[in-house]
Amino acid sequence: MSCLTHYPARLCASSSHPEQTYQRADKLYVVKSTSQTQQRNVALTLEDDGVTYLVMCGEPAPTADAGAVYMGNGGLMFVPTGRIFVRLDDGIPLEARAEAFRRLGYVIAQTLPYAPNAGWLEHADKDAAEALRGMADLAKLPGVQHVEPQLLTVRAQR
Repeated sequence: MSCLTHYPARLCASSSHPEQTYQRADKLYVVKSTSQTQQRNVALTLEDDGVTYLVMCGEPAPTADAGAVYMGNGGLMFVPTGRIFVRLDDGIPLEARAEAFRRLGYVIAQTLPYAPNAGWLEHADKDAAEALRGMADLAKLPGVQHVEPQLLTVRAQR
């Protein structure tokens, strides 16, 4: 059994637009790399916060620390980082819901100084698949207005 089966087969882009979904890709997976080591079968390289995400073709080794890749319309690839953006009702600081997030397995990774009612959550054990699977539960919490996964993709050229 592949570690990728822990990831949702279909991923909702955001709680505000549940009709927009992405499908988990077959024969693609992602690995994190802190070095620019050249690896075979790399389909795409993405960078975020000093981490290199290598989208690989094929199936990961059973012991690999691999993540899922999602496909959107037109074949665009999306790589979830495991971070989840949450926006609460105006006037409710993110910290006020920290205990409710903790009960669902999440911790506050970053609050936004310009929007104290919004910020980034991560699953407490840093498991990206668990973070994605729990998004619907986050959206049901009282006072939650918006939930969406952080997804990396190629930059559009203008």
